[in-house]
Amino acid sequence: MNVKEAELIAYIKPILKLHGFRKKAKRWTKTTDRFTYIFFIQGSSYNKEDYYVRPGIVINDISAVPSLIYGHFHVEIPVTTKEEIITKSLEWFSRWADIDYLKKEVCQLAAWERRNPIGKRRSVGMKYDEDSMPDQCLFDLSEEAREQILKL
Repeated sequence: MNVKEAELIAYIKPILKLHGFRKKAKRWTKTTDRFTYIFFIQGSSYNKEDYYVRPGIVINDISAVPSLIYGHFHVEIPVTTKEEIITKSLEWFSRWADIDYLKKEVCQLAAWERRNPIGKRRSVGMKYDEDSMPDQCLFDLSEEAREQILKL
């Protein structure tokens, strides 16, 4: 780990507050009309010095139940420098909190899954470099959530 957890928290706390986030324990949330943004610092169960940074998004306009911890979908930001962590997190929020972008990505995921059913993906012969995977964060979306996103 490049940056200590306490150092990261001290650095990001005023930045997230400036962006409208509220803090509770190691979770910051911000709710808008369409989205609830979650910035979560999760401790490792293997080493108390390690932790994970997991920004997530809840889509308020759909009824599919999100993960209570992460949201409908999330990403893990590598623990590098505190500046890079906050920059990458805010960029991720900006990109994924766009309904048109989200719909496009969900459509691309559905098409990719049709071309690459689970049996094919589990086989040794799957060539991901020939048909690259959609963004990993989309795989956490339930089928119900995906359907509802496309109707927004």
